[in-house]
Amino acid sequence: MKNVFLIGIGGTGMRCLESFVHTCAMGMYDNTDVHILALDTDSGNGNFDRLREVIDAYKKVNGNKAKSDTFFSAFINYYEFTPGYTDDSSFESISNYSNERAHNDETHVSDLVDIFLDDSVRRMNLKHGYRAQTQMGSMLMYHAIIKEAYKSSRDNTASQLRDFLKILLSADNQPVFVFGSVFGGTGASSIPIIPLAFREACKLIGGESKDIIASNYFGSIVLTSYFRFDVNTASLNEVIAKSENFAINSQAALMFYNSDKTVNEAYRRLYLLGRTTNESRDVLKGGAKGVTGGGEQRNPADYIELIAAFAAYDFFRECSKGKDAFASDGSKKFLCIAHNYGNGKLDFPLFAQESAELLKKKFGLLLAASWLDMKGSDFFVSQAATRNMFSSINVDGEELANLKKYFGYFNVSVNENDQLIKGWVPQMYDSRGGDGILFNNNLFSYEFLHIQGLHL
Repeated sequence: MKNVFLIGIGGTGMRCLESFVHTCAMGMYDNTDVHILALDTDSGNGNFDRLREVIDAYKKVNGNKAKSDTFFSAFINYYEFTPGYTDDSSFESISNYSNERAHNDETHVSDLVDIFLDDSVRRMNLKHGYRAQTQMGSMLMYHAIIKEAYKSSRDNTASQLRDFLKILLSADNQPVFVFGSVFGGTGASSIPIIPLAFREACKLIGGESKDIIASNYFGSIVLTSYFRFDVNTASLNEVIAKSENFAINSQAALMFYNSDKTVNEAYRRLYLLGRTTNESRDVLKGGAKGVTGGGEQRNPADYIELIAAFAAYDFFRECSKGKDAFASDGSKKFLCIAHNYGNGKLDFPLFAQESAELLKKKFGLLLAASWLDMKGSDFFVSQAATRNMFSSINVDGEELANLKKYFGYFNVSVNENDQLIKGWVPQMYDSRGGDGILFNNNLFSYEFLHIQGLHL
């Protein structure tokens, strides 16, 4: 039995975790206990909600145990943490800045704050994230993690973050992989401080003598700007992560990661992934509304996030080689695979490298299986039949309903109005611009869907 740990931060982290869960459904993680921590400031974010829904559907099909040589083979343990910001939460309210400023504190902390945070940043609502203000976000996220560990241990209150860290404390030589973007706010703020915050939090919950950074393998993927959106900042009158700044934000993050001592000591490997500016996907194309967070922010899946999921797969495989897997001179710290977006198909080797054939087999079989019950009754009819391959399957209606629900998230579903709802696979196809990704384009055509009895 193997254990792997994953942490998804912010909206991008949620969607990377979503892609990872689908690779578990394909059967890429036999006999594996997967420990997932979803971490975001915005607990009501639409992508956070969708991740919960996908994991819930997966777990109901999996049956809560690790298996081998089958779909849904990994057992997923799911945890989440949010700082609990409300509509009144701001840097000023959390830090007691106004009181310190009013009393002209002798430590001059408020003077230092004024250098890095202007009025609008100090007063902005934190519920929808740190919005590219990483100079503030890193401090606040570190504080939130330490505070949660201290409070839950002191008061012995329920805490999913503490539960996750307790499992990590019991691990030795296990891989811990972090998903998050570096061009926005929450992910960019959290990736540099996660290992350090977790180490200090673990000391508070009973691991004073153990250094979880030295005892395990931390890795991450640096997701640079790969999508864009246009938000009317004048109408919102708020601090916003602006698309035109994504490229410079990414460059600044890479310069920092390359030179920062704590980042280089904590992470055994950093993967680099993104698109050039002229290839970035417009996630609001088609009339979608630009929002800063909440339930309305439910961005579609992107094939970039599946590549990120397989960065974790590659990292786990490297970690299985032991302590000698990573070069001590740092020459393998950053890894980059280049691909010409406009030239050729996005094929399986781009995603899974040496495991391309395995991915093609498992992904193809799961996708084929997902078409069997799109309209709602095929499995039931097949089970009732007397002479066919399904007639001896011993499953009940609830199990079939759970499988159908998962396949709706994975591929497509039909709503009560007989309209097609695109799931993860066709969303990834759309993210490519509707051409040349993994499978034959005919699979996503109107004619094929019509054969299935579905409607666009």
